[in-house]
Amino acid sequence: MSEQITLFDVSPRNATPEQKQKRNWENAFQRWCDKQHEDGTTSLGKCGYGFMCDWCDAEGVGRPCVRALNAMCRELNIVIDYSNRDFYLAWAGFHKD
Repeated sequence: MSEQITLFDVSPRNATPEQKQKRNWENAFQRWCDKQHEDGTTSLGKCGYGFMCDWCDAEGVGRPCVRALNAMCRELNIVIDYSNRDFYLAWAGFHKD
């Protein structure tokens, strides 16, 4: 069996629990958005997802809702609580109806 050679003297990067929680939340959020769109139950935004679609620039490229949500949060200085799985609140743009 051959050994793996190291080209650079760099130690592997380990994700923190906060980074793992954020990644898990974002993946679940994208799946939730995809399901909402497939069900035809949404009527807002460019592709039918929500308020964050105003920040969407590429619907066909991986995780478009997550990227649009992150862009919206950066521009509007919104901080997401990744322990909360109320995706509708994020989908609606953090505006309570």
